[in-house]
Order: sequence, then C-alpha cells, then structure tokens
Amino acid sequence: MKRFIQVAAALLVPAAAPAQTTEAPPVLTETEEIALARSAAPASITSDATLLVLRNGKYEKAHRGSNGVTCMVSRSLPLSVEPICYDPEASRTILQMEIRRVEMRLAGVSVDDIEQRLAEWIGNGELGLPQRPAMAYMMSAGQILYADPETKVGAFYPHLHLYMPYATAEQFGGLQGDPTSSPAVVFDEGKPTANLIVFVREFVEPQDVLGAAGR
Repeated sequence: MKRFIQVAAALLVPAAAPAQTTEAPPVLTETEEIALARSAAPASITSDATLLVLRNGKYEKAHRGSNGVTCMVSRSLPLSVEPICYDPEASRTILQMEIRRVEMRLAGVSVDDIEQRLAEWIGNGELGLPQRPAMAYMMSAGQILYADPETKVGAFYPHLHLYMPYATAEQFGGLQGDPTSSPAVVFDEGKPTANLIVFVREFVEPQDVLGAAGR
C-alpha cells in the first residue's frame, strides 16, 4: 500500500498537489472506522462484507459478513486513512499481507524488516498469492493518503486493484500512463503483489464519518 501511495502522489493532478503537514495521527471511533471501511466499495458489495477494525494495534472482526469480502481502514503510514475492501480471493491472500504490514509498522518494525519478513513468508508459503485475478476496491472519498510520513496527498482517484502476481505492463500491450491520460496502470510490475489499477468514475461518499473537524 505504501509503495502505491508514493506512486499515486506523483500522478495526482496539480490541484491536489502534496503539501507538508504537522498534523497528529487521526483518531477514529469504531463507528467512524466501520463507516469508512464500508465506503471503500459500493453498498451492494459492503452490505454483506466482513468488517475489520484496529484495536490496540491489531485488526479484529467488528462484523462477520457472508459474501467473502473483507473491508478495513489500512494505515500504511502514521497519518494515512486508507479505506479498502478485498474480494474473497484478495481477502485470502493480499489482505493477510496488508494486515501484517500495518501491525508490524505499528509495533515499531522498520520498513526494511517488514518487507524482508513478508518476502520470507511468501517464499515459504506462510502467505499465499492469488490463484486467480483478485480485486480490491479503493473508492472512498474519505481517503487521506500520504506520499511519506509528512507529505499529505489527500484523496486519490477512486480506483480498483486487480492483483495478478508477477504481471507486467508489457503483458497488457505496454499499458502505461497516469490517471489524467490512461484508464489503468500496472503497479508493482513483476512482483508477487503486481496489480492493475483501474480508475473508476465516482467516489463512494462516507456517511459524514469525518465529522466537523474535517479529518
């Protein structure tokens, strides 16, 4: 997630250019976190989804769904708020990596050690890769993204991630571009977490979950 947001910062239109910030980490109530998680995808998908919330540095189930989709608010950087929903295959695979990545960061593990541990777990089979194209939704207007711990990006374009391990842009006919000129880009090319980012038309609006403080 962090690597994607760094790329996203470079692709944003000028009106949403990053700015330095000294804000404190956002504090979400469980109700706010659930509402933000649900806003990552259309209601037809999230109404029966499993919902995770962060409690004392660990993700726990706040609601057990029935459709295999899992929604959460990821926090790949200290100030970021990243609502995302994973389809059943992505829930089984990519989500497990994201949970461990965020929990390790919150526990004080360095970025290099996190990536090394994840690579080891993928290599020894402890963490699985998708066996078919897997999808994640990031359509929430409540996104608060950062390019690095202090550089605020804001809300990126609403988009979908289609995970295809080791995929490259060449496999899609050399698909390249940015959100201002292309409907999709390939991210993490050639890596186990390679995915096709597809931009969609509209954000899903949270139900006023950010409150008057404008978080």
